[in-house]
Amino acid sequence: MKNSFVQGAAILMAANAVSKILGAVLKIPLTYIIHEEGMAVYNTAFSVYAMLLSFVVSGIPFAISKLTAVEIARNNKGGAKAIVNTSSLMLLGIGCIGTLIMWFGADFLAVAMKEERAATAIRAVAPAVMLVALGEGAKSGFQGEGNMLPTAISQCIEAFIKLGAGFMFAVCLIQYGSDKSAAGAISGVTAGELAAACMLVGTYYFTHRKIKSERGKNGEYTKVIAQTAMPVILMAITTSAISVIDTSLIRTGLLRAGLTSGEARYLYGAYSGYAMTVLNLPAGLLATLGVSIIPAISGAVAVGNSERVKKLTRNGVGICCICGLLASASVAVFGDLMLKILFQNTASSLMLKMAAPSVFFICMMQFSGSVLQAMGYTGRVFISSLVVGIIKLLSAIFLISIPEINIYGAAIGSDVAFMTGMIMNFIFLSRAKP
Repeated sequence: MKNSFVQGAAILMAANAVSKILGAVLKIPLTYIIHEEGMAVYNTAFSVYAMLLSFVVSGIPFAISKLTAVEIARNNKGGAKAIVNTSSLMLLGIGCIGTLIMWFGADFLAVAMKEERAATAIRAVAPAVMLVALGEGAKSGFQGEGNMLPTAISQCIEAFIKLGAGFMFAVCLIQYGSDKSAAGAISGVTAGELAAACMLVGTYYFTHRKIKSERGKNGEYTKVIAQTAMPVILMAITTSAISVIDTSLIRTGLLRAGLTSGEARYLYGAYSGYAMTVLNLPAGLLATLGVSIIPAISGAVAVGNSERVKKLTRNGVGICCICGLLASASVAVFGDLMLKILFQNTASSLMLKMAAPSVFFICMMQFSGSVLQAMGYTGRVFISSLVVGIIKLLSAIFLISIPEINIYGAAIGSDVAFMTGMIMNFIFLSRAKP
């Protein structure tokens, strides 16, 4: 089980590395094409997409992975396939609703995010919500079985197509303005998710075609999936709403600090487009540790093996701590070099260095949160996530509006917030009973 966890984490980490690097590679020429103003449009649309997507994919996929792991541990492959079938239909329906909300509510969402020009970009990425939902059931089913390879392959496919299609569309549409070019760039996400969804669904049902799904239990499985997913969905709704409010408050805070609308857009574009892009590279890679531990812990809990749960947790925390410290130190020391290589622009260097400790805190918080969720303590993870969001909002309100601090208040708030969340999770974990 330990080897399975480490192997799965390594596979996902490698795929995430390819995905993140290609994502950054897209933004290198993109920043030269659409500049900071266009990047603000791109990142605003992507923030809306991420918010809607979190509503769709945070709860049910977790339930699929956990419940599939439980059925596999009980040697019930037919039940595992029935869970994937039932939940896939649920995901597709929710995904369609998310896409419609983004498409028809694009103008409202753009205004709410203080970036009116982002409406076209929001519509361009709207279909991706449905497409991600389409493939998420199969992907989570594979993960519940401890097979991370299909997830890794789909991520690479999505990243390559997003890079090629996004760059091509951005270049073709630049003559119509930076906002239209940004919409073209983000439509590459939609193209990439279409290919990834087709690959995941096709692979799952081809490799599981000989397994007979349990029949007559759809209602029972729907209830179990909903009960398992609901706490995670509520947490995602709350934290995503806080994230959107935070983005709006950052822009408002910069204006309150005495900056013009153009200056605020420039600083937010530099922070979100440059500094956060680099910061999210190691943070995204290390998130795979949490994804890989969920089926291992869930399976061990299902058969009542508390010693295995403790051993997996100890090993995982050790690996996570070492990787997180190395990642944070690398960002702090080599932040200038990373920005120069990726963007030929070191204007956001101080923002990046100030936010560097967040990488370690995020890594440890995500991993400990995944362990708690796999053990059934989702409510505790919700509490720590809520506290993180509140601290970030308070920093946006009180720090960013100070002229001498401005955008650096977001980095300070991020460090304090995730450190607090990490400490809370480990306190909860020390009191949890496997």
